[in-house]
Amino acid sequence: MTPAPAPTVLLEAADLLPDTGGYALAYGSHATNTRQPTSDLDLLYTGDHPLDDAGLSTLTAAVVALHHRNGLDLDEEVPYAVKLYATGDQVDQAAALAGFQASWGTPPATVRETWFLSTDAFRLRLIFNVLTSPHVFLGGNVTAYHRQVRRAERSAATLAQSLTAHGDPPTLQRAWAALWQAPDGRTGKDYLGYLVAPHLLSVLTRGLTDHHPATPGLQPSR
Repeated sequence: MTPAPAPTVLLEAADLLPDTGGYALAYGSHATNTRQPTSDLDLLYTGDHPLDDAGLSTLTAAVVALHHRNGLDLDEEVPYAVKLYATGDQVDQAAALAGFQASWGTPPATVRETWFLSTDAFRLRLIFNVLTSPHVFLGGNVTAYHRQVRRAERSAATLAQSLTAHGDPPTLQRAWAALWQAPDGRTGKDYLGYLVAPHLLSVLTRGLTDHHPATPGLQPSR
């Protein structure tokens, strides 16, 4: 089967949004125009209340069917039960950095093993990454979406400050470096998951400015 154009796949994904008062996002290669013909479609659906087992199974089956119908690969390294749906409360927790509490102030570890990728802490870190990485808003509660993205951007600045020398707010360059690469060289999915450097700079510019609107040190180093 010939893969459908990305916009068509995204429209199909939007139609799967559960009637739970939330919103739907697509992220990853379909959001950054780096997809290959069979690249999997990364999706996050949110809602005001949890889906029961039957509801989550129905949503998962619909997403899997969408992939098969459009000739897309499936990526289940992170289980769908972990990555596909989150409540508004979970998104709020993620935007407030709850996924980093255990490693606060130190570069968090990422273990590419199922046991770690299935933890609540990783779920919250993944949601935070989605909110602060390139994504496509597919529909739903736009008010909640804007509020949670802005909170996450401010939190990105807070997280960067926790990973740099304490005291004065970090410059944009130092904040970006702290989130882009761990001191031991880990990057991307082996660290905080960021893959698009310019977007991360934009996120941190907004987040740092929200924290410190009059701070002159937020300009990129020249």
